[in-house]
Amino acid sequence: MTATRSAHRLLRAVLGLLLLGSAASALPAQGVLHGDRRHVHGVVEDSATGRPVAGAEVLLTDAAGTTVARLRSDDRGRFDVRDLPPAVLQLRIRIPGYAPHTEPVDLRTADRLLTVHLALATTALAAVDVRTDAAPASDRTTATSTLDAATLARVRGQTLGDAIRNLPGVAVIQFGPSIAKPVIRGLNSQRVLVTNGGVRQEDQQWGTEHAPNIDSFEANSITVVRGAATVLYGADALGGVVRVEPAPVPESGGAHGTVALNTFANSRQGAVSAMVQGADLALPGIGRTGYRLRVTTRMAGNSAAPDYALANTGFRERNGSLALGAAHRGGHSIVTLSHFATELGVLRQAHVGNADDLARAMTAPPTDSAFSYTIGRPSQRVAHTTLRARTELALPRGQSLEVVYALQYNHRREYDNHGPLRFRDEPAFNLKLYTNTLDARLTHARWKGLQGTVGSSAVVQGNQTLGKAFLIPGFDLFQGAVYAQEELAVGRLSLLGGARADVIRQTTIAYADLGIRSPAGTRRWQNVSGSLGAAYLIADGFDASVRVARAWRPPTVNERYAQGVHHGTAQYELGSATLREEVSLGAEATLRYRGARGQVDLAAYRNQIDGFIYLRPTEPVFTIRGTFPGYRYTQTDARLSGLELASEWPVVRGVSLTLNGTAVRGTDRRTGAPLFDMPADRATVGVQREGAHAQWGQWRVGTNVQFVRRQHRVPTGTVYALPTAGYTLAGLDIGSDGWRLFGHPVDASLSVTNALDARYRDYLSRYRLFVDDAGRDIVARLSVPF
Repeated sequence: MTATRSAHRLLRAVLGLLLLGSAASALPAQGVLHGDRRHVHGVVEDSATGRPVAGAEVLLTDAAGTTVARLRSDDRGRFDVRDLPPAVLQLRIRIPGYAPHTEPVDLRTADRLLTVHLALATTALAAVDVRTDAAPASDRTTATSTLDAATLARVRGQTLGDAIRNLPGVAVIQFGPSIAKPVIRGLNSQRVLVTNGGVRQEDQQWGTEHAPNIDSFEANSITVVRGAATVLYGADALGGVVRVEPAPVPESGGAHGTVALNTFANSRQGAVSAMVQGADLALPGIGRTGYRLRVTTRMAGNSAAPDYALANTGFRERNGSLALGAAHRGGHSIVTLSHFATELGVLRQAHVGNADDLARAMTAPPTDSAFSYTIGRPSQRVAHTTLRARTELALPRGQSLEVVYALQYNHRREYDNHGPLRFRDEPAFNLKLYTNTLDARLTHARWKGLQGTVGSSAVVQGNQTLGKAFLIPGFDLFQGAVYAQEELAVGRLSLLGGARADVIRQTTIAYADLGIRSPAGTRRWQNVSGSLGAAYLIADGFDASVRVARAWRPPTVNERYAQGVHHGTAQYELGSATLREEVSLGAEATLRYRGARGQVDLAAYRNQIDGFIYLRPTEPVFTIRGTFPGYRYTQTDARLSGLELASEWPVVRGVSLTLNGTAVRGTDRRTGAPLFDMPADRATVGVQREGAHAQWGQWRVGTNVQFVRRQHRVPTGTVYALPTAGYTLAGLDIGSDGWRLFGHPVDASLSVTNALDARYRDYLSRYRLFVDDAGRDIVARLSVPF
């Protein structure tokens, strides 16, 4: 009854807000409008057919990134914006099914009349582009989803995973509020590559609790590539890619910036990120140079389930970055130095002393559930530093060359809660990872109808194991590759094919201490990847694509040689040196519709992986530091298949309905049993009302409900009771872009997640054996330009 009354109160509140928003949109605009104002009139057309594109979102932003106007093209593809400032604005146009369009619009001296031609491409429903690090042709036959800067500002959470977790085909492995590991089509960790500014992120990502060490405020766009993308990215992209792109460094204008503030009520977290940028810096020998400087800090205490606090789940972050960019003869170069540092607690209930304590922890609510900002043991301290240099050169006949070099240093320390190290500031694990990467990519001119990319990449990596405890040995790694991807367009049909050859050498360093023997040795793998796809424009606004891909990856060091307690996951892991490489063969098909009646993106896939490597539960393991759930790396032959839906439908003017859904099935082909750690089926329904007002800016108010089905496909015979119940979560969002606060434009929003404070345990939560997931959270976001 209490939940029912809460639901009724929530529904009444949402309806009231929607009615209030409708009334506000009917009020006359009463802003202070004076001085010389400008007018932009334009039309959006399909570049292939010349037909008007209806329903495209048109976004105009000023030099500080503040939204000046947002509207949609009408049924004739036209848009009309009046009362604009006499300045240089940035025009961005987006609509699913087309590549996003960005261009500057100079209104300093006159009004503008524009014709915008959009090229066909595959995007997500809420996607706008910014620069990506892959050739756009690859997105023609691959399912992708992109979040632009404006969308990211609305959904930015505590981690990178929080921002993308509701995209189709995406889930997260969660370790409390501070760690969210992306899962794409049921695959994670070494099968999902994260790139940052065109550089593969190397931060000990083999651990399921090792989330990407990236400042979420630094991301200006995030693109998720669903499905094998190994041709362009290498063996780590067998499951997909998460591409993170920072904003381009300004090429004109003086100093300006933003201050962003986020608060999270559940963990009493505060986050502040300040950014200043411009193009008025003069450097000797270089001349005019663009720059961007950002500093971010976060502090959070224990998060809370509906009935208790989650002990020792607070965290802190201190991040900073500096980017310098300059145009030069024939191109542009940018150098970026960034540092990410975090200290985070690990759920104390997951670390116990003996078998009886483990049994009680899995069946009884926690006893130490008071709120605190203190981070005790067990805990982690992680620092990641990246130096990245990126150059783009324009070559004759419309060709271009991109070269990216990066040096990364990752330092991970994990502190024990048991044994003699409990009272000493000395880590049980002390891992130092050094990575050099070099990538070169040539986009060549059209030749005999073919246009595409050829490239090469190299990775040289070294890992040191310096702690008092053992989990993985030190190792050296070398990886080299060459690849090519070409596209052939014939009328309404586009064909895309690519191939890649990789050589990988892994050398482990001997370890002999504490009764553990890990031998030295060198393994070498070489193999090829490839893909072939086709996209066809069936009718205006309706297209289809199919793709088949072969991918592979070798076993990682932890899968071969892990031996010990993994403190972050609170489990004992044991590797197998005899593991062979994984080889996958997959097929997918996508249907896309976009038009005045709505927008739909539907994808289906089937992927067979020979030698699929996974952690299989074993009996609890007794150690001198306590008793932990046991897991062993093993192999089988797997099949993964699924469906993904993303859709948006206009109901009445200013009101839209969204429906997204994801279903994935993982099956052991040898036994017919379900695979471990497959996401449960889920669907999200949302409604949003939006409008414009001179004082309130581009405002919105909406609600959504996520339904997660009971995960009944769980392997039998495990020694741990796995929570599988389904659950329902409700959310609210109220916000405005360009709200004039004391005469100054700001972006502000208020979001509520798990609004009904539901008790639940997600199947992918690594703390599911011990505690409920987090309860209601109220998130306030404010961005102030200066």
